[in-house]
Amino acid sequence: MDFSLTEEQQALKETARAFAQKELAPIAAGLESDNAPLSHDMVKRMAELGFLGINIPEELGGLGLSNLDALIVLEELAKVSSAVAFPAF
Repeated sequence: MDFSLTEEQQALKETARAFAQKELAPIAAGLESDNAPLSHDMVKRMAELGFLGINIPEELGGLGLSNLDALIVLEELAKVSSAVAFPAF
């Protein structure tokens, strides 16, 4: 059995990783120390990138991808901080 990611999943992973490192890492420590939520603007940015509702059916406004696809994104965001990953969860 092959457990390799598809090309699409690898691209999704790389996109999520780049976003997390560039945009979320700089604010993560402050959110954790202040016990503050991610800003509305940043949650909106995550939505624009398709990171919210990944595994929700398209007819309900999601991307209609698999649970694995959602977990790939969640894992990359959580590598930075659970505080910034929570909205995607």
